[in-house]
Amino acid sequence: MEAHVRPLRADAARNRARVLDAARSAFAEAGLDVGVEEIARRAGVGKGTLYRRFPTKEALVCAIFEDILVEFERVSQEALAGEAVGEAFEHFLETAARMQASNQGFYDVVSRGGADVITPDQSKRFRLAAGGPLSRAQSAGVIRDDLVADDLLMVFRMLGPTTRTFTGGHLSEDYWQRYLGMLLDAMRPAAASPLRAKPWRDPEL
Repeated sequence: MEAHVRPLRADAARNRARVLDAARSAFAEAGLDVGVEEIARRAGVGKGTLYRRFPTKEALVCAIFEDILVEFERVSQEALAGEAVGEAFEHFLETAARMQASNQGFYDVVSRGGADVITPDQSKRFRLAAGGPLSRAQSAGVIRDDLVADDLLMVFRMLGPTTRTFTGGHLSEDYWQRYLGMLLDAMRPAAASPLRAKPWRDPEL
């Protein structure tokens, strides 16, 4: 027999939504190191209320990352459906990089490899969403065939600091677009030379 899940009372549901909204903006602005006290303050609730909805900070991070992941999967599916394979792949990378540039929490998850931050299922889905457009572009011959999904995750990590290094920590789109263009050129078969090492495999993400 399935256990009956009691729906949240209206006030509890409102508090949960307020916590999620506050955490979403706090993580986007300041990253995963923001404290639960700050999130509770932004939400206008006590820490006890926050912990009743989310027993740990990790549970809250997973809930917020789920929204990001669903959007990332949508962007991946859009790239898989694009008629111009090369353009679709470039648009996928650019959109994903823009998502990261506008969300410090997203970058923190990627840069930390997901360790102790997101669930194993979320890690698997994230890698699959990154790998789909890459495999399609490789099959079409527009991207070199010796790249793997973890190489794309490393590209995101490499781009992350360019969104903040030259802006005193403030978000900026100007710099990462320049370096993404350079990296895209390096991914094309015409620019390919044998890579000097095996791809790094992220054990967590």
